[in-house]
Amino acid sequence: MLHWNDTTFVLDPWLVGTEIDGFRWFNEQWHATKPMPVEDLSSFDAVIVSQPYSDHCHTETLKKLQHSTPIFAASNTSKRIKKEWNAAELNLLEANKWNTFRDFKIMSLKSEKWIHSFYDAIIIAHDKEAIFYAAHGFKPSVTQLTMLKEFNIRLLITTFTYFKLPFFLGGLVNPGYEAALKLAHQLEAKKIMNTHDEQKPGKGLVLKIAKTKYQETHAINDPRFVLMNDYQPHAL
Repeated sequence: MLHWNDTTFVLDPWLVGTEIDGFRWFNEQWHATKPMPVEDLSSFDAVIVSQPYSDHCHTETLKKLQHSTPIFAASNTSKRIKKEWNAAELNLLEANKWNTFRDFKIMSLKSEKWIHSFYDAIIIAHDKEAIFYAAHGFKPSVTQLTMLKEFNIRLLITTFTYFKLPFFLGGLVNPGYEAALKLAHQLEAKKIMNTHDEQKPGKGLVLKIAKTKYQETHAINDPRFVLMNDYQPHAL
């Protein structure tokens, strides 16, 4: 949950059930830490869904949220939501085009260096300040960096985990801690918060063939780093 200027966003909520990608034999995972019950969520104003995969676009969770809440989703993600659920208000985030919500602007950014949609990112801007959300990392183009230089990036939310599959299943899915630091440097981010780093238990082919390296967050000596603790608020 992101509270900003009297507005609350929920990013990629997955609070019930498991993550299933395709078939259970291929990949099924569940949270290592029990998530917050849906009924315990405080009020929120909009939902942002960044990726079409089940640990981001979890339609079982979305159906349990307030039905009238606006949802902002990238193009391939919105297609999945439309297929699996008749959301009351679904707003398409077209690549590199601003959407407005109250006094905010929201944009989906497509990585021009990587072909897979899991490298898409979301930027939420208010005036000249912004939060950059890249759950699987991001490699910005020169054009995108020029546009982003217009903003004071208050917070970069990204993964520190390295996760690689064989090339025919997507190849490098999470680029790891060094890539996160590089992105923070490119964006001149004031704060960095980790996400998508939970060591989830699971079963299926993916976990058997994936190469994974988790960053020990307690060893990070960077004043910009804000540790994502369970259910703990952070002021930035």
